[in-house]
Amino acid sequence: MVRPRRLARRTPSVRFEVFEIGRLHGHERIRPALLEQLTEQIRRDGYLRRPILVADRDFVILDGHHRLEALRALGARRIPAYLIDYFSDIVQLGTWPDAVVSVITKEEVIRRGRTGDLFPPKTSRHTMTISLEDRPTDLEDLR
Repeated sequence: MVRPRRLARRTPSVRFEVFEIGRLHGHERIRPALLEQLTEQIRRDGYLRRPILVADRDFVILDGHHRLEALRALGARRIPAYLIDYFSDIVQLGTWPDAVVSVITKEEVIRRGRTGDLFPPKTSRHTMTISLEDRPTDLEDLR
């Protein structure tokens, strides 16, 4: 008896890249006080500890809006990012407990990022089923 061949499962792609800030789209607004605090921390440390997370086809920021705006305020033109297959199972989407919006979809996140119709700050909560390592990057290397 001949057994049917299994189809190979496509492994979701995750890649690290230092990305041009101008190519990215946010999907939620920021909190000014948090931005000010983070900007000062990055200025003091001289580096960004953790890359942001970006949907690979649409260049929508999934996690890291405040990090991006802090780097922009510090004169950076580039940002370290993990680009990921957003619609894969390795990216889980939820909302923060105090979020104004209680239910969102990945399609809505992409739509808002592409159109500029932003969610309130700290609405979406993206978690990964895989571990992504911190990759400290000097601020000078991002200008």
